[in-house]
Amino acid sequence: MSHSFTVVAVSLCLCALVAVLVPRTVRPAAEAACRAFSARLRPHLPDRLRLLARTCRDRCDPAAGRSALVTAAAAGIAWSAAGTLHLAGPVVAAVSATLSVQMSSHASVREGAQRLLGTLAGIAVAVVVWGAFGLTPWSIAVITACGLVTGRLLRLGDSAVSVPATSLGILVAGSAATEAIAGSPITEAVVWQRIAATALGIVVGAILSPLVGGMTPVQRARFELARLSTGIARLLDRLGAGVRDGYDREQAASWLARSRELTDDLDDAATAVDDLLRQARWSLRTPVTRVTPLQQTLRALDHGVQQVNSVARSMFDATATPRAAAVPGQIGPVLTTAAEAFAAHAALIADPHAQAETGTLHELLESLRDARRQTLRTVRTEIDDTGVLVLTGSIITDIDRMAGTLERSAPALAVGVREPGPGIPAVSEVLPAVRLMWEKAKASR
Repeated sequence: MSHSFTVVAVSLCLCALVAVLVPRTVRPAAEAACRAFSARLRPHLPDRLRLLARTCRDRCDPAAGRSALVTAAAAGIAWSAAGTLHLAGPVVAAVSATLSVQMSSHASVREGAQRLLGTLAGIAVAVVVWGAFGLTPWSIAVITACGLVTGRLLRLGDSAVSVPATSLGILVAGSAATEAIAGSPITEAVVWQRIAATALGIVVGAILSPLVGGMTPVQRARFELARLSTGIARLLDRLGAGVRDGYDREQAASWLARSRELTDDLDDAATAVDDLLRQARWSLRTPVTRVTPLQQTLRALDHGVQQVNSVARSMFDATATPRAAAVPGQIGPVLTTAAEAFAAHAALIADPHAQAETGTLHELLESLRDARRQTLRTVRTEIDDTGVLVLTGSIITDIDRMAGTLERSAPALAVGVREPGPGIPAVSEVLPAVRLMWEKAKASR
């Protein structure tokens, strides 16, 4: 048994080493080699073959393929490890590993811990209810209801359903629970082995989870935030071109629908930042203070989504409402400049060390304010329609708020921000203090 445990431990350590090295060293080298090979081969390929390759590349989802490959590998490794340890029901380990593979190791451990707690609660519910009422339709109903209630009381969230599922799974497995009540050491050992198999699957899933996303939590958060800022920039560019060249109700409706779809991108970015914050509390390398600028960026982009939605709504109402004021074409350059500012903001999020992008963003914000002042002066001089002036003022107000949001000078950004209260310090904050105390103790000797 000790030999089997050593083999499994060494194998899992090798898997962990591979999971760390592949995203940092192997993947960048492989991507560079593929790009170089593709650049040399592309000029020699026929046009039809190039078109077919481009179509396949556009239709393929690398994230889905990577997730399927990693999940399959996790299930196979968990099954093999459980078999090596001679655990009862290695399929339990494979299922647990399949369900535990997440976008990050921290999320995998969190979800896996909830599932393990649900498994233990399910076994307890099955043993107690079956021992009290026996195997009847009423006992099945009671086990299911008690399992759901127990999951909610334990605050397992979506994993609450695993409690009744585990309880019913024990019933399907046979008379394990009945013999456990009678005190059979063999059946009790089987039950504990299934719990061990569940924990083993969680460990395997956590080890291989970094291979799913292909990015670290910090990189993923920056990617989602940059993608959201880019989406705002593209929509503003379309709005500016529509105002400049003219647009109809159908185009305005599509822009309004796209502005509302930005909420989904905002939710993805919020999830990535929240996962980074949770991971940072237990990380040895990512301090919590590193997450604060990204939280501020998320709040700024949240305001940006609301403002671009307001502009799109104003432009739609101008075409959908009878006798409504039309959007003057002079606003087009202002919207285009705002789009360029959000694009520069996206580039700055993706690479926070790019000093050139910081200067570009400041220049674009100054250009945005100049364009705003010039547009207001032109509209007031050339247009007498009160409705057009009111509509122009509404859109210009949203653009002013966009500039203040990107510059982080808008007072509204500070509203609703909770001051961090006392709590358990993060691991990355504790280690420097411990190291300093150790050095002082050595120096005093």
